[in-house]
Amino acid sequence: MSAGDGAHTATLGAQSIDVGAADAPVATAFSLRSLTSIVLFGTGILLTAGLAFGLMQLLPDQLSLHLLGHTVTVRSVQERLISRIVVVLLILPLALMIEFAVVGWSKSSIRDLLASRSPTMKTDLAIFALGQTQLLDLAGRVMMLGLGLISAIWVRDRIHDLTGFAVDPAALPFLVQVPLYFLVYSFFDYWTHRISHMPLIWPLHRYHHSAAEFCTLTSDRQHPASFVGLFLINIPLALLGAPPVVMVYVVTLVNAFGYLEHSKMTSDWGLIGRWIIQSPRHHRLHHKLSMDEPTGHYSMVPLWDRLFGTWRGTPAPDLAIGVSRPYRHGYWVIADLLRDYADFFRGLFGRPAEL
Repeated sequence: MSAGDGAHTATLGAQSIDVGAADAPVATAFSLRSLTSIVLFGTGILLTAGLAFGLMQLLPDQLSLHLLGHTVTVRSVQERLISRIVVVLLILPLALMIEFAVVGWSKSSIRDLLASRSPTMKTDLAIFALGQTQLLDLAGRVMMLGLGLISAIWVRDRIHDLTGFAVDPAALPFLVQVPLYFLVYSFFDYWTHRISHMPLIWPLHRYHHSAAEFCTLTSDRQHPASFVGLFLINIPLALLGAPPVVMVYVVTLVNAFGYLEHSKMTSDWGLIGRWIIQSPRHHRLHHKLSMDEPTGHYSMVPLWDRLFGTWRGTPAPDLAIGVSRPYRHGYWVIADLLRDYADFFRGLFGRPAEL
């Protein structure tokens, strides 16, 4: 349903969802906890900027390694390494703190992760750990049959050599480049996400949607064979001249908003959540279990959903999420990953995947 339709209530199973053109705001009090979360997030952005800037002064963006008589060049060192360091040491702890400040200890992800890990949260923890140790990246390169080795910078340089085409944003101030490329990133991410819900690609993206409850770490629950973003995000951004130093900040913002989107906060964030950055409450509707209504809310920037007719309104805070396909969950994630990988290849030969 488009944003131009009149306000009404759609029913998803036993859950009600308020949908409408005016997107009537859910009554949410601006409390001291909300103010605290804003202060924490602002402080975190400043700390992140300082930490990233300091690390970029210490680390080169390209390393040449001499192994067994061969020279191996590693590109985008700053973006790869700094993003991970910043995420583990600052962004994730900050997201957990904000969630705790808003929902309290008893409902927080950090409490559940430490004290009462459910099977679905164990999966989130396992995937996060494997991601930080690069094991998922290695598995992805194998599962993508080498596609993961394609360098967006290399593609950009080859196109420049062949055609002379190049985009140089150097004339723009750095503080303009970061929000500009973040907006561009969110546009390509919207289409990446939307295409990932197509029947052919869905088995790989279904793994992310298999989470039966939200936790900040659910943001990292991604199948290592997911390849759409390589072609619809990485390469287009490189062609548009996104500097590595700018992408460090863009990726950091994407990670930060991703953790908050999948948190246990139930606020709709008012106008911010409906127009600027998608709130956890709105993103819950994207993860809905019931397929009675079309899926929407593909972008972390609601502007794109509104422009392309996939904005669905504000759901009930306890809307059931997940997928109908059973998952084992728990720390042993290999079985589910391989099953979804096999389902993807079955789909290539005409067998549709289960939602």
